[in-house]
Amino acid sequence: MKCPGDGTELSRIQVDTIAIDKCHECDGIWLDHGELQRLRSSGEQGIEEDLEEQYGNPETEQGTTDAYMRCPACDDVGLMAHHISYVKPVKVDHCPSCHGIWLDDRELDSLLEDKKEMDDKLHSPGVLAFVRRLASRFR
Repeated sequence: MKCPGDGTELSRIQVDTIAIDKCHECDGIWLDHGELQRLRSSGEQGIEEDLEEQYGNPETEQGTTDAYMRCPACDDVGLMAHHISYVKPVKVDHCPSCHGIWLDDRELDSLLEDKKEMDDKLHSPGVLAFVRRLASRFR
């Protein structure tokens, strides 16, 4: 598969039990359908930093791209931009056909931090007290 941003060949990298595809030229990441949710549910933080430490910036042969970003899995389908967020919006590109997601450099870590912030807020004493009060009304 080729990077939708610069045409460089993507490298398959294992993150826990998930095989992601990474561009070592622009540090973008391709996630197949469902992989983002699995990564967010894992509670892992700083995955991009860990990948950078582990793999660094190996030599790559930069490719070429056309005028718009195409899905690396479907090849002829253009990616569409939208926001994913619980707390802070992060703009990502997704494929309307295979539902894969292209993340630019640092967007994965931003999405993981966003999920952690939401989880922290949901488990705060104020929210838990509110839920208890609400649940007691329906007993």
